Amino acid sequence: MTKKEMLEMLHALDAELKSPLKIVITGASSLIIRGSISRSSNDIDVLGASDHLDQGHIKNVLNKIATKYHLTNNWIDTRPMESTFRDLPDYKPDLQKLEGNFKYLQPYIISKADSVITKFAHYTNIRQWDKGDIKETQFSDDDFKSIWKKLNDLSKKDPERSLRIEIEFKAIKREFIKTKEGFSFSNSQEVSQYAKKRYGIILDERFKKQLDDDVLNMRSSYEKAIINIDFMALEKIKNKRKGHDYGMDI
Repeated sequence: MTKKEMLEMLHALDAELKSPLKIVITGASSLIIRGSISRSSNDIDVLGASDHLDQGHIKNVLNKIATKYHLTNNWIDTRPMESTFRDLPDYKPDLQKLEGNFKYLQPYIISKADSVITKFAHYTNIRQWDKGDIKETQFSDDDFKSIWKKLNDLSKKDPERSLRIEIEFKAIKREFIKTKEGFSFSNSQEVSQYAKKRYGIILDERFKKQLDDDVLNMRSSYEKAIINIDFMALEKIKNKRKGHDYGMDI
């Protein structure tokens, strides 16, 4: 379904309802509806609903629409409800109400920041099209600030997952990699300060000299160095969870 088709199906659902129903649209569906990505989808991903979607009148309505418009029976896909909250217990996304001439249906879409968190939370099985969706999506400075806030909040509960999501996002959106002052990293000293202040990692002079030389000769970049340092910190978190700590000086 394209954006237009998704909206048509949501209005078809609204026309069949007999009482108010709130749904929260997530995944690629939310990005398609907000116009952030151009691809289509076979279904509409739902993160939550105010009533059961798999029983009673609502289930009959969904099946009726599927038959009428030649959709799959799970064209409203509720699997993200289980997978998202399994990986992110008690997660509360920011919601934007989808405007339209709806009588009973109250559709909401999650924010761009929440799209990043929820897509990359399943880090053992991140699909290439999920990465492609995030690559195509344009993020504002406010979106970046929101992502940082959500990562910091998640880090208090699950630092390993939070850092994995951050690394995945940085690898796709290098503009997310900034100094504390909001500028791009421009030398090894700034990279060294980042490593020390955030993780307690000490970069020796030989490493810094080699990094500056590699960047100068276009064999590497300071952004890549930041990601590599994040990976080192992630390994430390994993080792600590397993009861090991090998130190971090390099």
